[in-house]
Amino acid sequence: MKHLLSITDKDITGSHALSAAKPRIAVNAVLFDADGKIAISYMGKYDLHTLPGGGIEPGENLREAVKREVWEETGCECEIVGELGTVFENRAENDFTQKRSYYIAKVIGEKGELHLTDEEISENVTVAWLLIEEALRIISDKRHENYQGLFIQKRDIAVLTEALYRLRKKGAKMQQPS
Repeated sequence: MKHLLSITDKDITGSHALSAAKPRIAVNAVLFDADGKIAISYMGKYDLHTLPGGGIEPGENLREAVKREVWEETGCECEIVGELGTVFENRAENDFTQKRSYYIAKVIGEKGELHLTDEEISENVTVAWLLIEEALRIISDKRHENYQGLFIQKRDIAVLTEALYRLRKKGAKMQQPS
C-alpha cells in the first residue's frame, strides 16, 4: 500500500521530540454511497470531522476491521473497492504512534442505524454524507487548537486530497476518446 504521509510533532508543534511507543494499527475508509457522497464522522464533543475508522481488534485483519468500523460508525455494510494508502503518526506529547491504512469502499444495501461504542456516544458522534470536495473543505477550513485534532485534520486532508486526485484522474481517463 502506498505511503501517503508521516506526521510528527515537528509538523504540529515544531518540536523535534519523537515517541518510541509501539504503533497502534488502525484503519479508515473513504466510504461512498450510491449518490457519490462520502461518510464523515462528526465528534460533537470536540467539534471534529473525520473519516470513519478506528483500531483493529485482536484476530482481525485490516479489511475485516474496515468493514466493522464502517458498520459501527455509519450503520452501513460496505464493499472495499481499493486501497488508498497509509499514514504514520508519531505524537511525542502523548507518547503514541499509529499506522493507519486507508481504503476506498462503497455502501452495500441500505444505510442503517449507527452502532457506536459508549465512548463514541459520549463524544456525541454522528455521521454526515457529503460530496468529497465539501468534506475536504469542511475539514480543511476548521481551525483546531487541540493537539490530537491537529493530527487528525492533517491526515484526513492528505487522504481526501489523494482520493479526490484519483477520482479526477479516473474521470479524465473515462472521458478521453478511445
